[in-house]
Amino acid sequence: MLLSMNAPAKACMTNVSSRSTLCAGLPNMPMTRCDVRSVKRLQRVVARQASSAAKFTTVTIDVEPEQPTSTSRPADARSTFQFACPICHTTTFNIQSMPTRSEGLCCRRCSRTFQADGEYLDLTLNSGIKPKVYNRREWGGTELFRSPLVSFVYERGWRQGFSWAGFPGVDKETDMAMEYLAPAYGSVVVDMSCGSGLFSRRFAKSGKFSGVVAADFSESMLQQAKAYFEQDGTMSGSTPITLLRADVGRLPFATGSVQAIHAGAAIHCWPNPQAAMAEISRVLAPGGVFVASTFLVSSAPLGQALGNDDLVRPLNQLDMPVRNQYKWWEEDELRDLCTAVGLQAFDRQRSWRFIMFTARKPK
Repeated sequence: MLLSMNAPAKACMTNVSSRSTLCAGLPNMPMTRCDVRSVKRLQRVVARQASSAAKFTTVTIDVEPEQPTSTSRPADARSTFQFACPICHTTTFNIQSMPTRSEGLCCRRCSRTFQADGEYLDLTLNSGIKPKVYNRREWGGTELFRSPLVSFVYERGWRQGFSWAGFPGVDKETDMAMEYLAPAYGSVVVDMSCGSGLFSRRFAKSGKFSGVVAADFSESMLQQAKAYFEQDGTMSGSTPITLLRADVGRLPFATGSVQAIHAGAAIHCWPNPQAAMAEISRVLAPGGVFVASTFLVSSAPLGQALGNDDLVRPLNQLDMPVRNQYKWWEEDELRDLCTAVGLQAFDRQRSWRFIMFTARKPK
C-alpha cells in the first residue's frame, strides 16, 4: 500500500531525524558528566518524539482505504446491469441484482423516481405515477398479453400451438438464436418481450452470457416469469438475471450500451415496429446483434416453394382481417425495417410461416 503522510507527521519525522544525527555524533567529542546527563536527557526526548511519530503514522495507515487485490472477482463489472432513465436516456442506474425490497430509481435531471421492487424494475414512462386523466391507448396485440389469464396459459399450451405456423419448438429455436448470438457471448443479453421467460431461462442456463435482462411490457408476464425463475432455480443460478418492465418503443438503455437483443415471437405484437427497431438500433453497441422470430404472411410457403415472394404478394390480402391484433410479415419487410434503422448483415432461416432473422449494428 502506498502511504501518504500528512504535514504534522512529516514535520515530526524530520525533527526526529535531525536530532538522531546530532546524538550519533556526540560520542566522538570530549564530554563532561553534565554533558553526559544532557545527552541522556536529549536521547530520552528523541525517543519519546520518535515513539509519538510512529504512533501518528500508524493511525494514518489505518484510515487509508484498502486497495482491491488480485482476488477481486473480475466478473463483477461485467455482471452489473446498466439501465437508463426512459425519459432523458442520460441518467444511468447500475444494478448488481434484483432489489429485495421496494425502492426507487431516481433521475434528478427529470425529477422522476421509477419503481423498483422484488418483482421487477419498472422503467416505463408512467412508472411511479398515476395519471389523473391521460390513458394511453394500447395496440390490441399488446393488451392481450397483459391479461393474467393469457400469461398463465402461455407456456401451458398457448406457445406450443405455434407449431401450426412451422415454429420448430422452444429448444430448437433457442439453439438457432444462440448461434446468431454467439458474437455477444460473455456480455449481457436483453430478452425483449420475454413473455413468461421461456428463452430468458435457457439463455441464463447456457452459461454463455454474463447476465440476462428479461424485459416485457406486461406486468403479469413478468410476474409469471419470476415464478418460473424461482421454481427452476434460474433466479439463484450462476448467471445474474433481472426482470424489467420496459416499452420497446422507449428502451431504458443508454445509446450504444447493449451487445445483444433477442425478441422471440414478438415483433408481430409491437404497436410501432419501425419505432421499436429504431430504438433497438440506438441502444446496440457497435457490432451488437439483434435476433428475432415472428410469423410470415399466409403466402410465404408458396413464395418459398416458388423461390419468389413477389409473385404471390397479392395473396397477402387474405391476412387483412387479423391485422387489428397482429401483423404478419413478408421477409422483405423485415429486411427493409433493418436497413431503415442502420442494421446490416441481415440473415434468416424460415420454414412454412416461421422466420428467425438477425442483423447487426455496424462496427
